[in-house]
Amino acid sequence: MPISGPVVHRQLIDAYNNAQARLEQARGPMLSNDDRENLQDRRGEALVKLAEHYLPQLSREAILSTWPDVRSQLAHVLRRKESHSLDLHNQLDEANQRRHQFEAELISLNNDRDRALDKMQEVADDVEVELQKDPDFVKLADRAALAEAALERAEGNLQEVDQDAARKLPAFEKSDLFQYLRRRNFGTSHYSNRGVTRRIDRWLARYINFREAKQSYDFLKKTPEQMREIIAQDREAFDVVMEELEKHRDRVAGRLKLPEMISAVKEIELHRDANLKKLERAGETTRGIESELVEIESPTGPYYKDAIQVFRQMLEKMDTSELDRRARETPDLTDDQIVARLAGVDAEFDKLKKAAKQRQRTIAHTKAMMDELGKLIGRFRALEFDSSRSQFVGTLNVTELLYQAEDEEDVEEIWETIRSAQRWGPTTIDTLKNVATHPMTQVLLNAMAHAAGSALASHARRAGDRHQSSWNHRRRR
Repeated sequence: MPISGPVVHRQLIDAYNNAQARLEQARGPMLSNDDRENLQDRRGEALVKLAEHYLPQLSREAILSTWPDVRSQLAHVLRRKESHSLDLHNQLDEANQRRHQFEAELISLNNDRDRALDKMQEVADDVEVELQKDPDFVKLADRAALAEAALERAEGNLQEVDQDAARKLPAFEKSDLFQYLRRRNFGTSHYSNRGVTRRIDRWLARYINFREAKQSYDFLKKTPEQMREIIAQDREAFDVVMEELEKHRDRVAGRLKLPEMISAVKEIELHRDANLKKLERAGETTRGIESELVEIESPTGPYYKDAIQVFRQMLEKMDTSELDRRARETPDLTDDQIVARLAGVDAEFDKLKKAAKQRQRTIAHTKAMMDELGKLIGRFRALEFDSSRSQFVGTLNVTELLYQAEDEEDVEEIWETIRSAQRWGPTTIDTLKNVATHPMTQVLLNAMAHAAGSALASHARRAGDRHQSSWNHRRRR
């Protein structure tokens, strides 16, 4: 059973929101503040005990007096980062609210457009039926179909003659003997040579079969232009018939208020286009905030660099490997035990660093996948696949495909799968997806095709296409 466009659209929106939720979850702290402070306290206590062991002349108070300064600097960096992060999260919440609002408005506009299209289609069908019952319209449709068939044949013949002329005329143009006799007007009343020249020219004409060649040459030079003039006259007559058919259509359509319904659809589509632009801007804002959040959490971000600088200054005074070397030089085991405790804390910090790098990779990957999914949704809406008149084969499982996607290339493959699975429903007016054809033109084409009968239906439809193409060409000039 086919899947409707709004259902797939909802699945894509849910997938995007889920990706955003996973991104927020990945940004969550790996340790609580208490756990982090506990690690720092354990390291600080180990360093203080080691200092007391090596430097008994220094008081505990003197050693401990350096730690509040370091912690204060780190706390200041952390407060700035958390303040910035909180501000960005507030902005992100507002941007997401706007995006959700525009998505809801888009779904509502899609529903309004679908209902308006259904009403328009019903009236368009009524107009077509009424026209098909009009004897005058039927006669005109037959005339237009026959005129189109005649024009097609004439244009085909003209094409053959043009090709024949393009192939054969160069030989005549390059023949010096033929051009010599033609310039002298041989064989016409304008030929004025006498005596020997006349006898030589006659002999030359017989030699190259000039009279037959001249007839062929004149045919190839004049016939295409003559045919074009006749075709142009036939087209003018054809346009007169088509204009009469349009008058019949306009009278019936006006009485049944089809133009007003078409205008209503266009008005909704204008609102939808404006909504899509707002939605795209909201998406860009969201992506920008997400990128900034990723940046401030990144090891290359400004706050992480500030914190690393503070730690570097501290570690320059407290090098674990140097302390370990010095401890091995003393016979007392106390300092070895303290350094071992310090090394254990450092090992836990190393694990945290590795986990942080893995988390950053996860955040970057989730953000990239979310961005690609956002682009996919934009293309989906741009092609109006979110309309209820858009259908997808029943085997399409967007949720499963997105769950299995591992990188951006997979998302691009999913888009190709969605495109290949998309179909337009049987009630869709075909040319509503073709901006070159107006619904009123489609009504005329359908009515002419049915009114002209099966034998001339294709010619009648092509007649309408020809007239529309001619009108578009004149309008562009």
